[in-house]
Amino acid sequence: MILVVGGTGRLGSRLTGELVGHGASVRVMARGESQPFPGKPMDGVELVRGSLASGTDCGRGVAGCSHVVFAASGFGLKRGGNPRTVDRDGALRLIDAASRAGVEHVVMMSMHGAAPDAPLDFLRMKYAAEEALKASGMAWSVIRMGANLEQFLDSMSQPLHTKGRVLVFGSGRAPVTFTSTPDAAAAVLLALSGPSLHGRTIEWGSETHSFNTLAEAVLAHAGKGSIQRIPVAALRVMAAVARPISPFMARMARAALWMESGEASFNPAVQRAAFPEIPVIGLRESLDQIRST
Repeated sequence: MILVVGGTGRLGSRLTGELVGHGASVRVMARGESQPFPGKPMDGVELVRGSLASGTDCGRGVAGCSHVVFAASGFGLKRGGNPRTVDRDGALRLIDAASRAGVEHVVMMSMHGAAPDAPLDFLRMKYAAEEALKASGMAWSVIRMGANLEQFLDSMSQPLHTKGRVLVFGSGRAPVTFTSTPDAAAAVLLALSGPSLHGRTIEWGSETHSFNTLAEAVLAHAGKGSIQRIPVAALRVMAAVARPISPFMARMARAALWMESGEASFNPAVQRAAFPEIPVIGLRESLDQIRST
């Protein structure tokens, strides 16, 4: 049995379907709040409603599982959690429960830039979870992703449908390495299929683009619209002022400023060279998928 924590999210849903397609028995654990549980679970999938804030729930989730995938995150939550409570504390709680239950292998989804002194709280919390997993005594794999490509394409497209423009935070010129959801799922499947990624931390990206490139691609795909920018100065104000009112908005502004610095880019070819059998699913393919749906 493979437990997918955060299995109702973008990556978790994709991964669950692919695991079932490969004949695996899958258990999905989620709160069912930020993303609802499906009305009818697919064959081969057991749904467990549980919170990473509860040691009891974590224990129920991992019971009888040989592998665990941690795909939950508090970064995008407007309420009910944040990077500290989900990406660090929740992960540590789950790691402890998995170790006690005799889980063999844990795959941790993390982010490029995770470090003890990273400028974003989110990245510091991810690093703390990575270190706890490495010290757990279980086999482990850490997959550090770039920014989720589909998430940004979706968020940029939404105001296009309602206001006729796409939103770009900052100058939009800095390079950012993106990881598509299919690419992230492929890396997890690789980690689960054998020992090649055991005891390894990999940085797994698809393609590097600027936000201007993404915006222009979205506009070309839609055949209409214009670009609206939120200046860097406004982002700095938002990062400072919004925190007591909307920690979510402050978090988004700080992340945008970090991306503006250029630190969100890396060379995905370095890690991908070892796994040429995994095709790159990048911007063009993701836009084609949006067009087909």
